[in-house]
Amino acid sequence: MKKTLFAAIALLATACSPVVGAGNSAGLAAGLFRFDACEEFLSHVRAQALEIVTEYGLGYGYGYGGVPVLEGDVLFAIDAAAPVPPTSEGTFRVQGVDYSGTNLQEAGVDEPDIVKTDGERIYAVAQGKLFVLEIVDGAPVIADSLVLPTGWGELLLAGDRVLVLSNQYGGYLPGGGIRASEADYYYGGSPVSVLTEIDVSDASAIEVLRTVYLDGAYLSARMTGDVARVVVRSQPTGFVWEYPEGGGLRSIIKAREANREIIRNSTIENWIPYYILEHADGSTEDGLLIDCADAYRPEEFSGLGMLTVVTVDLSEGLVPGGIGILAEGDTVYASTDSLYVASQKWIDWETDAPDSTAGIVTALHKFDISDADQTRYLASGEVDGFLLNQFSLSEHEGYLRVATTSQPSWWGGEDSESFVSILAENDGVLEVVGAVGGLGKGERIFSVRFIGEVGYVVTFRQTDPLYTLNLADPTNPIVEGELKILGYSAYLHPLGDGLILGVGQDATEEGRTLGAQLSVFDVADPGNPKRVHQYTMPGASSDVEFDHRAFLYWSPTATVVLPIQRWSWDEQAGKDDSFIGAIGLEIDRDRGIQELGTISHGTDWYGHIQRTLVVDGVVFSVSEMGVGANDLATFDQLSFVSF
Repeated sequence: MKKTLFAAIALLATACSPVVGAGNSAGLAAGLFRFDACEEFLSHVRAQALEIVTEYGLGYGYGYGGVPVLEGDVLFAIDAAAPVPPTSEGTFRVQGVDYSGTNLQEAGVDEPDIVKTDGERIYAVAQGKLFVLEIVDGAPVIADSLVLPTGWGELLLAGDRVLVLSNQYGGYLPGGGIRASEADYYYGGSPVSVLTEIDVSDASAIEVLRTVYLDGAYLSARMTGDVARVVVRSQPTGFVWEYPEGGGLRSIIKAREANREIIRNSTIENWIPYYILEHADGSTEDGLLIDCADAYRPEEFSGLGMLTVVTVDLSEGLVPGGIGILAEGDTVYASTDSLYVASQKWIDWETDAPDSTAGIVTALHKFDISDADQTRYLASGEVDGFLLNQFSLSEHEGYLRVATTSQPSWWGGEDSESFVSILAENDGVLEVVGAVGGLGKGERIFSVRFIGEVGYVVTFRQTDPLYTLNLADPTNPIVEGELKILGYSAYLHPLGDGLILGVGQDATEEGRTLGAQLSVFDVADPGNPKRVHQYTMPGASSDVEFDHRAFLYWSPTATVVLPIQRWSWDEQAGKDDSFIGAIGLEIDRDRGIQELGTISHGTDWYGHIQRTLVVDGVVFSVSEMGVGANDLATFDQLSFVSF
């Protein structure tokens, strides 16, 4: 079977026939249901919309008529080893030996980023362009650049193809040929995801091959081998609502009934996202992204938005087609064989008490992705609470581990606690087979990392308990150890040899943050975790606290590089003591954390270093200003090329 661009998965809140294997349990545990035909799809989505449409249409909140409770990004990772691409000379470069790649949650699964390398070239997004730089005698040399359609984007690299992923809110759309005219632009409106395939086989003459425009906002993507899965979230489109005019009850009733009639007359095109594919010669193709007969929905209403997972095989190019599932989704995670889509309970703010967390759950849906040509629904289940981010999910030996907090960060309550639940598939249902709670009473999760049969959870409000969990018996997870220190770790990175590095903030006993902090934890004995080394940078912060891709750990030399910003004034000298750049640190079990040096591209925000990477003993740093090269051992600057 030929692989297609879109093996989309989306999930729509309406009614239809159950999928085989969904089980007979009530509620979300009963799984997803599949529509038999477009007529059924349209009938039920109209019915759901009629229940919530008002004199102002389908509401202002995300989800139309209600706001799904969101916590974290929509992201996923696939636990599989990707083949190492050949270089332009046909030889092989080894990631982790010759060069570093994007910092990933799961080994071998690429995540989109603003900088990519194959060990010979650097691909970077800056100043609204894609820059291609060749590494010549350890120095970066700009070979070519290309203005990006939306002025920004994240990259995935497969051989001689780059996929640029971005959003636009108004801008160019295909219509008048490859050369855009004023007639080809639209202004405002709903977001459009833009997927651009670029041929980089000739570094000095890169060119766009195809571009796909999709209804909805691009959220994230993952890639194994040449196959990427791109997550897009969309809303119903094409509605022109009536609004009350002149005041009075009659105007409200008139507008409400007019909007109900608009819903009754809606078509499939209002509910399923549309795509336009533009080729390099300006020719286009367009149509609905999925077949409504291949749409699924959860038993419990989850809003009218759609979460679509678009599959792109870069070895074949952008070719529209495939199946999809539609839904309000929050977080996506995948292993080699399974894809999980997590959704929070849909909140109707007019009927649900916003100050109550009773019944708040995360719904989980499991799909089989072992066959690259298709995606099959397998099972559904639910756990209490909210996810933090992609690191809250991890599959190990067929079991899904999920870390949640009972209340979201913005709720403001003091009664929260956190849990780790373990789920297994059983006859179409994801059943909780084991769970442990009571973590961080009155606190929330700040970071999570699952490594093999051990879980690490950091909660924080005033102090930072680091919990170590024994997950060897999925039916009986237990807390083995707890370490309380000041501050918190927002990102945890395994160093090997029983050590974990935490990156976050130092803090007072009252919980007031003081500046960036690195902590080395000895977790060789899970029952007695210890902090063996600490490094602080008063008044500083790092992007690593909220974006793990900004973190670089070069294992061969135990070197950590992370971006740092510090805004301060030297009272004694009477001058600014701020710093924008990156810092290099060496991690040693015995000697601790030693500073190797710093990298700076300038004193203003354009010099903010966003990413660093290592190639053949050179640290390359990327900012909006350009690319710098520094010696890995001394951090002395070797060269700099300006964008």
